[in-house]
Amino acid sequence: MEYRSPTLVAGLILALFGGAALADEADWEQRLARAEAMRAEAEARLTAANAEFERENLACQKKFLVNACVNKAREAQIAATRESRQQEIEASAVEREVRREQSAARAARVAAEEQRRAQDLPAREQAVAEERRQAEEARQQALADKQRKAEARAQKRAEQAEAHRRKVAEHEARVAERKARAARRAAGDIEDAALAVSLLSHAAVPLAPVA
Repeated sequence: MEYRSPTLVAGLILALFGGAALADEADWEQRLARAEAMRAEAEARLTAANAEFERENLACQKKFLVNACVNKAREAQIAATRESRQQEIEASAVEREVRREQSAARAARVAAEEQRRAQDLPAREQAVAEERRQAEEARQQALADKQRKAEARAQKRAEQAEAHRRKVAEHEARVAERKARAARRAAGDIEDAALAVSLLSHAAVPLAPVA
């Protein structure tokens, strides 16, 4: 047997209701139109019967047996009135039946829609839970990306600071080396000057005469 999900079944039921509703609407319109025509015919028949009675009543006044004539005309009026009332009752019965069917159809559609919504509820709840999960994952991912960027910026600042420190240290070392070389050159110059003075001093001492 082919499996059909509850949601699919509910959808099919609603589709069937939709198709049936169109047919029912057409039938209801036809029956209501017929009931309206029956009521209009009944009213016209009643109006005609009353008018006929008025004419017969006037005509009876000219006859010898007035009462018998009037009674006969009244009986015809009563019979026509009874038929007219019966036709109105039948028209009302048709209208009540149509209203009952319409009410039952509305109730059936509401019940089918409620069944479909109830059957779709787990799927909707699952979809909402999935949306929330995805939103939480996105939020966590955003936080992680923000943390990584902050760490990258801190690492870059640390590297820049270390590079600056090395640059300053190298500069200070070069300055110290230049000062040391200058000091050594100065010391060498002093020694050279002292040696020169010493040599000059020895050169200036007179030689002792030879005996």
